[in-house]
Amino acid sequence: MPSNIFQKTDYLEIISRIKNLSTDNRRMWGTMNITEMLNHCSKQLELGLGKIEQNGIEGSFIMRTGFGRWFALYGVSWFRGLSTPKRMNVKENQYKIEGFQKEKDVLLMLLKEVLEKRSLKPHPFFGALSQKDWGRLIWKHLDHHLRQFNG
Repeated sequence: MPSNIFQKTDYLEIISRIKNLSTDNRRMWGTMNITEMLNHCSKQLELGLGKIEQNGIEGSFIMRTGFGRWFALYGVSWFRGLSTPKRMNVKENQYKIEGFQKEKDVLLMLLKEVLEKRSLKPHPFFGALSQKDWGRLIWKHLDHHLRQFNG
């Protein structure tokens, strides 16, 4: 079964990978530093939880079809340089970055909140998602960025 944040073993594995990050982890690709990456990952969870407003529908209409969602969430590994929803772009939005440990703590807190809430808002690229698909998206997004920093 594909990894999913709502599966206990997958959740615990992601939490462990986040907790093991340090400022010594070096970026393998992209332009964000590790602290910006943690903030960026938190923004995805804040969008899902409704803590920050979306800019409306973004991305290709294909991603909002059943096939597009399946392809992005289950069909392929994500490659470097994928676009991100505007509200998740930490550089464009000039979000205040609190510091490495604070950003890590916020991400871990938001993950716990997502796990407890389980009913999330529509995604700007994919639209309304089932709990299973949100769980897969969150896991895949975190895995992508943890690999970016050898985490």
